[in-house]
Amino acid sequence: MKDTQLYFWKPLMDRYKKELSMVAEYYNRTIPSFGDIEKEANDYADTIYNSFPADENTDPATVADFANDEGIQLYELLDTMKKNHLLMSISLLCQIWEQQLIKFTLKELRHFLHIQNNSLSFGDAKKIFELHCVKFEDTKSWEKIKEIRLLVNTIKHGDGESARRLRKIRPDYFELDFIKGTDTLELAGAVLLDSFSLMVEEQDFRSYVEATETFWDEMPERAYSNVDAIISAFSKKK
Repeated sequence: MKDTQLYFWKPLMDRYKKELSMVAEYYNRTIPSFGDIEKEANDYADTIYNSFPADENTDPATVADFANDEGIQLYELLDTMKKNHLLMSISLLCQIWEQQLIKFTLKELRHFLHIQNNSLSFGDAKKIFELHCVKFEDTKSWEKIKEIRLLVNTIKHGDGESARRLRKIRPDYFELDFIKGTDTLELAGAVLLDSFSLMVEEQDFRSYVEATETFWDEMPERAYSNVDAIISAFSKKK
């Protein structure tokens, strides 16, 4: 029976954490592009009104209404883009963390097993960690990581099982302060169509960055299992 191990080499863990922090860093660099979207929309409406090709038959009130409506449409577009930028950054963070997990698991197992391709799922990686006595549920970071994964699935697929589970732990994501009793996702029908589908804030994003970084800090230096246990566990899945 040949032993296997997961070696959580500290310089590698630090690199993983740096990659995760870069998601937040690039979000911070790009979010100022949206600036003051209310002012931008108002300026746009003013430009339309002031440059409208009017003649003696033009009704100024009609032009003002048209310009105001165009400003509102621009504001709603920019507000949706700004919110989607946040949601996509959260999705990217989760994807990078899962890729790290899978790549790490494959790299470690290839020291002991012949693995031809990279077709390892998140669930497979989690199982291999468990076979090495590293249980995600025992880490302090897992609750937040479980939450981000439910959120990302909701972003991708809209209302469904992940959204149902997410509502139980983060009901505030589906509530509007100024309209009580309204489920924002049910009202919107999909996640990325407007800025009110999910009430996620920047502080939530930052808590997810912290959780994914903390996950790698919580790993032991080494964790052990054996080839027979791994082969047996995955043979039963087929």
